[in-house]
Formats: sequence, C-alpha cells, structure tokens
Amino acid sequence: MPFKNPAGLYALLALIPFIILYLRRPKPKEKTIPSLMFFLKEKGISKFSNLFRQIFQNLLFLLQLGIILSAAFAAAYPYFSSEKAAAAKHTVIVLDASASMNALLESGGSVTRFSKAIDEANARLEGRASIVLASSIPIVALERGSASDARKVLATLKAKAVETHIGDAMLAAGELVQDNAKDSNVVVISDFQSNIGTDVLVAKRAIAAKGAHVELVNVLGDNKDAVSKLGNAGFVQLDINKFQTTALVKNYEDVQRAADIEILNNNRKTAEKKLTIGPRSLESISFDTLHGNTELRILQDDDLGTDNSLFISSPSKKVRTLLITNSDTSYLMAALKSLPNIELDIAFPPVVKQFNYNVIIIQNASPQLMLPGFYKEINKAVANGTGLAITAQDGLAAYVKQFNMPVQLIGTGNSSKSSVVIENYLTKDIDFGVVAKYLVIKPTAGKEKDFAAIVAADDGSPLIGTYSLGNGIVMYYGLLDDESTFRSSYYYPIFWDNALSFLTKSQDIASFNVLTGKVEGISEQQVMTPSGKVETARLLFDDAGFYTFGGKTVAANLLSDRESNIRSADAFDIINDDAKLVTARLKATGEVPLEGKLMFIALALLLAELLIIKSRGDL
Repeated sequence: MPFKNPAGLYALLALIPFIILYLRRPKPKEKTIPSLMFFLKEKGISKFSNLFRQIFQNLLFLLQLGIILSAAFAAAYPYFSSEKAAAAKHTVIVLDASASMNALLESGGSVTRFSKAIDEANARLEGRASIVLASSIPIVALERGSASDARKVLATLKAKAVETHIGDAMLAAGELVQDNAKDSNVVVISDFQSNIGTDVLVAKRAIAAKGAHVELVNVLGDNKDAVSKLGNAGFVQLDINKFQTTALVKNYEDVQRAADIEILNNNRKTAEKKLTIGPRSLESISFDTLHGNTELRILQDDDLGTDNSLFISSPSKKVRTLLITNSDTSYLMAALKSLPNIELDIAFPPVVKQFNYNVIIIQNASPQLMLPGFYKEINKAVANGTGLAITAQDGLAAYVKQFNMPVQLIGTGNSSKSSVVIENYLTKDIDFGVVAKYLVIKPTAGKEKDFAAIVAADDGSPLIGTYSLGNGIVMYYGLLDDESTFRSSYYYPIFWDNALSFLTKSQDIASFNVLTGKVEGISEQQVMTPSGKVETARLLFDDAGFYTFGGKTVAANLLSDRESNIRSADAFDIINDDAKLVTARLKATGEVPLEGKLMFIALALLLAELLIIKSRGDL
C-alpha cells in the first residue's frame, strides 16, 4: 500500500513504550481485610469478577493497540489506485440524438434505440455528470450537474430528425474534462450507424491521450441478425421549383415493397399515389407544385418513422402587381397576364387609384400624365418594402430624378449583345438575346456601389440593374421590347416571373425548403416549430416539419441516405476496430485516500475504550 507521507509511520514507535507498560508486572502490596465474613461472602463473586477483569484488560490492550496503529497509519496518508475512483468524480455522457436513434431495436418491437440509450446513460452516472448531445452540432445539455440533475435532463431528451456528428460531440466532451481528465469517464452511447465529421476512433484517442477513460456503448449490442431484419423505406431527396415537385423514395430492404403515398395540401388530402419499389432501389413521385404547406406521407409502417413524411413549403400568397402604362397592349402585359401566381391590375395615368401592391411596374407611362402625388406614393410604398420595376422608355430622365435612381443618361446605343454580368436568380440559365437599340446609362459618380448591373451591352452600359430604396428593391429593365429579340424568347415570361419573386424577396422557392441541421440567424422573435413555440435569434432546424417566423413558413426535412439506412453494419465495424486499438483503451486511475477512514476507526476504538472504563467504575 503506497503512502503520501511515509514519515508518518514513525508514529508506530509509540508501540514500544506501550508494550513495555503492559509487560511491566507491578509488585504486590499487602492489605488488611477488615472482615473475614465479608471476604467469604464475596469469594464466589471475586472469581467471576476476576475473569471479566482479565477479559477487559486484554480487550483494553487490543483497543489501545488499534488506536495507536490507526492513528499512525493515518498520519502516513495511505491510499490505493482505482479506475472506478476516477470515473466516479465526473462522468460525461455523449448521447447520439440523430434520426436513426428513433429506429426500433428489433423489427416489430416497441423499444427504440434512443430509449435504450437513455437507460444506458442512467446506469452509468457516477459523481458529477455532464451531457453532450451528438446531433447536427454538439449541444451541451448539462455541465457538471448532480446525478439527479442528469436524470431529470435525460428524461426530457428526444432524438431529432438530423444527421449526427458523433466525433465532434466527443471532442466537445473532451473540452469538458480538460482540467480533470484523469478523474473523468466519457461514455459515448450511439448506434454508430452514421457519422459526419471527426472519426469516432480518432476522437476517442484524442480524449484518452488526456488521461480520461473513454467507453463506446453500442445500443445495438452485437446482434447483427436483428439489425439485418429491420425494414425501412423513406424520402431521401427533393427537387422543387415553382412549377413541379419531384421526391425520391428509397427502399432499404432486400425484397420488393409497396409504398402508398398520400399528398396533403394545407391539411387537405389532394391525391394518393402507389409505388412499387425494388430491393435497395429508388422510385420517384412528381406532381405540380402546390401553393402553401404540402405534406407527403408513406402510409405503410416500418421500423423508422422519421423519414416517412416529407414537408414542402411554397409561398401561397399571389403577388399583387400594378402595371402603370399608357399602352393598350404590350409584350410585358401579355407575359404578366400569363403568370398563374400574379394578381395583375393595370392603371392608365393620370388615373391610378392606389399603390398598395407587392410590386409596381412602370412601362411606357407618359411622365406628363403622372401626377406629382404619384411619385410620392410610390416612393413611400417602396420604402416600406414594395418592389419597383422601371423600364426603359422615352422620358426616362423624369423617372431617374423622381425615384432617385443612382444613374445618369448618356445617349442611345445601337445593336449589341445582351451579356450577363452577374449570374444570380434573375439571370441564371437565361439568354437575353440581342438589342437593335438601347439607352446608354452609367452609374452616377460616387454611387457606383449603389447600382448593381447584372446584364450589360457591349459598351458596358447596364441593360438590367438593381438598387435599394428604403426597405424595397428597384429594378431597371433597359431592354426596349420593340428593339430586342428577348421579347419573343420563351425565357421572357420566366424572367418576369423571377423578377417579381426577386422584387418581393421570395425569389427562390428552395429557400423555403431546407435540410434539418441548418442554423439560421434571425432577429429575436417567437418561432412556431414542429415541437412548439420558442423565442430565439438563432434558429436550429432540428425537427422535420414547418417553421413559421418573420411572416413566412419554411419546411425542414431530413433527406439523409445515411440516417435512413438503419441496417448499416458500420456500428459493428467501429466496435470491432475499437477492440483492436490498444491506444484507444487508455484508462485513467484515481487515488482513493484512506486516512479519513483510519481516523474514524481510531475515534471509534477510543469511544469503545471510554465506555469500558466507565462501565467498570474507573471513570
């Protein structure tokens, strides 16, 4: 047994005088007995008392010997090393909370992998406890709480519809044990069937190198056969635009299976489609994009329900558009009338009744017929978020002045190709053709950064550009339709459809449909999530479903082949590799002090001695 203070053992020298005192035999003294009868009366009792007196004397010797030994050894501060001692001081639970943990342990059973993980975590709580959730990002759910605190936190946790970064969460756990690694035990509980980021074994070696004990707990056990019998089919991909939606469903089983899919739009069933999917194969389902909130459901139950639903958000509100013109007909007017998501009103100056629209377009409108109050009302509407499109025309100079356009007119240009300068939502995959005539403009000196030219003529003159005015966006459209080939292109209505979305800041329907695990910074506000209302400025899309905030609804989906593949053998490979790596099995040892226990024994023996002395009347 090791000692922290070996010099304390010198206290054992006290045994020498102690033993000498007990070995020393005192000389007998003669005493006069006053009464022979008294002596005879007590004779029988004396023999009995002498017997107990001898026992007491021997017992006192043993007690006093124990007191001296206990005190002497306590002074030397003895201890012993124990792996359990290190684990008992701080336990960090790394808990896999990814989508695959919602899968059943056995096909047709009722116990999920996550509920098994919670049981494993509760059984391993020792000392102070910390909990790190391994999901799309590491989340510290508890730091150095009591075992009771940990159990309360564990009771509230749920697996989310996200991919997992187990290795990254393990590194986060390593930071929590940085100052007392040798006294810490890190327990990683997962199905180990999917991991993004840091390799699990690499993370384990990094923590073990600090001196902490790291344990990998596979909730699947070693039953490969049970895992191979699990069945699952789920949504793994979504392609969506304003006109068509296509979803892919994958069958992870080794046999062909049916998948009946129900389509609900704004909580009303609109269609049902039946698919037959081959073993380990994909099938697609396509339909016209529906406005509002749409949900697709696979009606057949399987062993992972998280990927059986697909959520789609498409802005349902039609764009209220005002076209201000003095032309009875135009290519732009025809294009706007053909767009299904547009509510179009046409005003002929000087009669313009209102300006309360999402987008206002000015084309071939005579400045002489525009009343001064019109400019004030339009500028006010744009400052409050209304989009404004100003097309090239005679009298453009008046609009440049009235709408504070950061450009100046130079003259007229002839015959040029319309070249894309900046590829974005407005210009991607669109050929703007050529123009026979155009207005030459350039940004005002000192305001070059305020005006973004996205399509330009050969001489660099902007043909399409944008700038901001208050909270709204203004687009300059410089292609004279009568002088441009673009008017007859099939790209023409597509461009104006995109332009209206751009001007209303809802340009890409894909921005309303995200993958779970995404984190978005927003202004502090209340957000309605699939799990309920939260107040946040940092929104984590960790559940599949609809999120409503800032006047819009965003759909989040898992769409992960890795998480849906609940029959993966990766878990067993990781555990097998872990068993082979000696370096990954470094265990911390802790020192268990014994001086406190020895002093307690010494005090207990001293108390026993006092009781014996008191009982025989010597005290």
